[in-house]
Amino acid sequence: MAVTAPFEIEPIRTTRTFEAAIERLTEAVERAGLRTGDRLPNEGALAAQLGISKPTLRQALRVLELSGLVDVRRGKSGGIFVATDLVPAVALYSAVKLEERAAIDVLRARRVLERAVAHEAQRRATAADYAAIERTIRLLEDHLGERPSVMRADAMFHRALVRSCHNETIQTAMQDVARGLSPIRDAYSGGFATDRQTLDVHRRQLQAMRQRDADALEAILDEHFRMLETQFAKGIGRRWSDIFGARARRSS
Repeated sequence: MAVTAPFEIEPIRTTRTFEAAIERLTEAVERAGLRTGDRLPNEGALAAQLGISKPTLRQALRVLELSGLVDVRRGKSGGIFVATDLVPAVALYSAVKLEERAAIDVLRARRVLERAVAHEAQRRATAADYAAIERTIRLLEDHLGERPSVMRADAMFHRALVRSCHNETIQTAMQDVARGLSPIRDAYSGGFATDRQTLDVHRRQLQAMRQRDADALEAILDEHFRMLETQFAKGIGRRWSDIFGARARRSS
């Protein structure tokens, strides 16, 4: 079925990006008078209207699908379809909380696994590995101010770091973490100032690895992890210490 009314969404101007996307999409479905089985615009059109990337949109759609509002079908005959005439507000709230819980799990897993990867890479990296990591840092610097390019360079840095471990099992494990982090980085990472901070952290991390300074590397990693964790906590209206502090980790 086709969309029965103009489907217009206000662009998002907030740090709580994926939650704002959920609100905008839900409002738009109601305003357009869509019914069960009606098709929404495709991902590209929705992301463009909302002013967000596809990873963030997919995170929002995943929540809407869990709540029972939409049905996302893949393949040639697929699309995004309204699954019910009634907007399930309570289920939607629960689905948002589940998504936040999943994001927290990914960020905590990143602390454990990426820390181990960095120390293993410090032990195993060759001169060629360091050159590959350094190249990603130059790419990030060259594209400061271009958010999509900065995020790609950042992802390249982490992939080069993982390859420096020379361990296929580690690479497989970190691919799962990277997939989980992608929408979180997109939704909650900051702007130009944060990009410059990321560049600085990457430079100092590479220097600590080359100098085989494990203590310095540990401090830099903690700083690196906190950057995204702090933005995420702020985005969902909580404090970093309540989610990632020692007491929070013990009680979870």
